[in-house]
Amino acid sequence: MRILGLLFITLSSSFSPATQIQKMVATRGGANTGTPITRKAKTSAIRGGSSSSKPTRFGGGNPGTLRTMFPNYNWVGLPDLLTYTRCFAIPALVALFYFDTGAPYYSNVVCCILFSIASATDWLDGFLARRWGCTSSFGAFLDPVADKLMVSTALILLVGRYGALMAVPTAVILSREIAVSALREFMSGKGKRGTVKVGMQGKVKTAFQMAAIIGLLLVPFPMNSLFGIPVKYVEGFFATFMGVMYVSAVLTITSGLVYFIAAKDDLMGSKSE
Repeated sequence: MRILGLLFITLSSSFSPATQIQKMVATRGGANTGTPITRKAKTSAIRGGSSSSKPTRFGGGNPGTLRTMFPNYNWVGLPDLLTYTRCFAIPALVALFYFDTGAPYYSNVVCCILFSIASATDWLDGFLARRWGCTSSFGAFLDPVADKLMVSTALILLVGRYGALMAVPTAVILSREIAVSALREFMSGKGKRGTVKVGMQGKVKTAFQMAAIIGLLLVPFPMNSLFGIPVKYVEGFFATFMGVMYVSAVLTITSGLVYFIAAKDDLMGSKSE
């Protein structure tokens, strides 16, 4: 009888909830540390893990409602996907710009909407990558490239439409972009790329550029009424956004000078440095 009693006590302790929790925590490495099992640890073990744990595809920060609703989606890849979408929008913009169905406002309105969405993704992909802590080397490379390709394509299309009036600011903007890109490559070789990182003037310049391009894409060509608005007002709308384009060209020059002034010591240094 004594042997049966000892056997019963042993079996009871083996299947008790406390023993099971200890085994679960030991399996996760908690028992190896020698720390006592707290109530929080017991709750964590029963639920199958820490409440703060989440799949790596969620990225960093609080998952939020949207990421929690779709837990199987690879959210960390979304910023790069937005950048790819902006690249694919470039040939679509060119095709729609020259596509004429005879329907009023079709080409200019669709191109305006497409470029507006692409401009929004230019901000959104960087915002999500920083917020979720899921930046990638390829994304950091492709994001500014996609931005410059989209803007350059739109500017060239508008030059073909408006001629010399549009060619002047376009030449200034594209020349600046090439020069600053070369400067950043030069400073990167010296390990000082942070010296020419994007500043507030560059962001303001980009905002003016985007606004000007969106407004000019919306203007019908040849010039006529837009959504029932008389032609004389459409002409005023065109003149306003062409003025914004020239302002962005001036900001392009001043913001570019800021970068070159910041890097002047390295640019004027001796070749032996």
